[in-house]
Amino acid sequence: MKRLTIALAAVAALALAPAAVASGSLSGKYKTVIKGSHQLGGGLNGTWVLNFTKGQYHVTDNGMAAVRGKTVIKGNVITFRDEKGSNGCPTPGKYRFKLNGKKLTFKRISDSTSSNCLGRTLVLARTFTKV
Repeated sequence: MKRLTIALAAVAALALAPAAVASGSLSGKYKTVIKGSHQLGGGLNGTWVLNFTKGQYHVTDNGMAAVRGKTVIKGNVITFRDEKGSNGCPTPGKYRFKLNGKKLTFKRISDSTSSNCLGRTLVLARTFTKV
C-alpha cells in the first residue's frame, strides 16, 4: 500500500509539472542565433539571449544589453513591457509561449509594428534553446 501511495504521488507530481510551467513563470536563459537575415537592414543577425528572472527579463544581442523589462504571465500567455534599452518598444507585446523540453517558442498575439516592436516580433518568432 505504501508503494502505491508513493507511486500515485509521483504520477500526480509529473502530471502537474507541465501545468505549472504553462501557468507559472519562465526562468533561466534561452538563446537563438539569427544568420543571413536582411530584415531591418540585417540588424537582427547575431546571438540573442533572453534571461528571465522573477517577472523580469533581460535581452542581449551578441553579448550587449539590448533591452530589459517586466513580464506578466497568465497561463501560457506572456506580456513583455520593455523598460530600458535602445531596442525597447514603447508598447507592450503579448505572445503565447510553449516550453517543450529545452525549446521555447513564442507566437504573437498582439504587438506594435513600429521598427523596435517589429524587431521584438521577428526575434521572438525564432526557436530559443535553454542554455
